[in-house]
Amino acid sequence: MENPEQHEVGTNIDAELKQAPGADLDYAVKQNRPRVLIVDDDPDFIEMLKMILRHAGFDVAGATDSNSALEKCAEVNPDVILLDLMIPGVDGWGIYQILREITRAPVIVVSASGDRDNAVRSLEMGIYDYISKPFYNPEIIARINRVLQRVEQAVPLKIKVFPNENLRIDFDGQEVVLRGETLQLLPREFKFLTILAESAPRKVNYKVLGERLWGEDNTKTRSHLKTIVFSLRQKMEVDPTSPRLILNYRGVGYQLEVTKPVSGS
Repeated sequence: MENPEQHEVGTNIDAELKQAPGADLDYAVKQNRPRVLIVDDDPDFIEMLKMILRHAGFDVAGATDSNSALEKCAEVNPDVILLDLMIPGVDGWGIYQILREITRAPVIVVSASGDRDNAVRSLEMGIYDYISKPFYNPEIIARINRVLQRVEQAVPLKIKVFPNENLRIDFDGQEVVLRGETLQLLPREFKFLTILAESAPRKVNYKVLGERLWGEDNTKTRSHLKTIVFSLRQKMEVDPTSPRLILNYRGVGYQLEVTKPVSGS
């Protein structure tokens, strides 16, 4: 007789899973439980795995592509990430590299690929574990728990990434990478940019900028702002004479014109 606990992916899940103690973070607020982000292009698989993990006491969230993975990672700050490799567009390898930009959360590959070279490559890249589909439900729970025991709680990196602009700002490392190139910024330029990035895409008032940069707002500091902006545009804009990133609103302030960021802070 089949053991009722031995479910494989693709089979019916017991009704008792619907009374799971864990929360679905795609629809609920975060609780004080381990958080798992599932990245897979199959929404049905995500929902099935969510039920399995919630029943085991995990809070869960799902993402089906690279952009939603970044957004969910920044939103829920997962303690562990389950990642499929065979995702259209930016594949699992690419998503892993992107996620490393904003989180230290350990990654476990969950893939239908039977290629052992993928498992070797995963481990060589720093991925914590590799699980093949279909899997035995208690095993994946045990593997997640083992990984969580091996690492400290994931600490968010103070980094903002603006994917559409190909802009990455590392606040702690004081590094700015734009269109794949690391910019050489002066300390005051970096501070100015981080102030804009923290509020982006909202505008930042001249007075706020002056007080945060020099502790005062006056004619002299506003002149200094213009000098900083001129220098930053030379380093960041494709055409400094027609700026698209750092915009000035006369009588108001400056704006970093970007789409919604993802971040680890």
